Amino acid sequence: MRHGIFGKIFIGFIILAVLLSAGVYFYAKPFILARAQKELHKIFKESSIQGLKITPDYTEFQNIKIREKNFDADIKKARAYYDLRSILNKKINKIEAIDADLNFYKDDIKIKAKASLELDMATNTIDYIKLNVSSCKTNLFEIQGLSLNASQGKNTGEFYIRSINYNKLKLADVVGKSELKEKLLRINPLSVSFLGGSVKGEFSITLDEVLDYSLKLDTQGMEIEKLVNEMEFNEKFDMTGRLAGAFSLSGKGEEIKDMKGDFTTGAQGGILIIKDKTFLENVAKQSNQPLDILVESFKNYNYNNGVVKLFMENGNITLDLKLDGTSGKRNLVIVLHDFK
Repeated sequence: MRHGIFGKIFIGFIILAVLLSAGVYFYAKPFILARAQKELHKIFKESSIQGLKITPDYTEFQNIKIREKNFDADIKKARAYYDLRSILNKKINKIEAIDADLNFYKDDIKIKAKASLELDMATNTIDYIKLNVSSCKTNLFEIQGLSLNASQGKNTGEFYIRSINYNKLKLADVVGKSELKEKLLRINPLSVSFLGGSVKGEFSITLDEVLDYSLKLDTQGMEIEKLVNEMEFNEKFDMTGRLAGAFSLSGKGEEIKDMKGDFTTGAQGGILIIKDKTFLENVAKQSNQPLDILVESFKNYNYNNGVVKLFMENGNITLDLKLDGTSGKRNLVIVLHDFK
């Protein structure tokens, strides 16, 4: 879910809650509800509040409905917490959204989720968050069954994804422990069984306007043949062996700032057979090597060990594959230009 939408909702709640000064507290509920509805309309034209409850500690807005062009929300309860000091200062202590049904749809992105969270206004941090994403679909990937609960300063939260589908590649049962540390959401450790091997790591993201994030993974024993089969690369090439190594990714918002991968193949080595002549033609152009030599080199190449490096430079992604076998060394460099 995009941070700007949540920000608009919270700003709306802040405006509504400031109305609850010492004098406003004693007005009739119909007047307060009408005024609250008017303020909400300034932010969301298609919106409504169906109920209101006032207590000495908080004001609760009930059954809030918001309809925007690419977004709609049904929030069961939204509470603004205060005390005598905050009322006199026309401020509120905390904002809490309870059981919010959220739908976001724009271009190729479709997200359906349910969330509850509490925001501390003095520190501008989230006290707790409970999130369940039933589905998240884009043209590139699909996530189903994501659940997250995390609390400020506690490492007892849980993270789980039932399945991730990226192109033909599938992951299942991604698990982790989650924690909020001020504005940072951290999931550590993060683990999943993948391609016959194991992947462990950690993920962190700042819950603010910047949305800085980083992902670090360590892999062991991934089967290259399973990767080739699941991605349906069989028509282009066949490859066996196992991979182990480290992968890292960092970014800000929608921008990927850096990507690195350092992998080695298992001691048993494997076989690489490249079938796609067009692919070899592209490699020949990039590496300035004769095509006929490349074709002969990768007919049935047995390697004993290999090194795979992945890195990002000037907006391009480069995959550097170095293999060593009894029939000599092989080197493939593949560049994906203007990666976004």
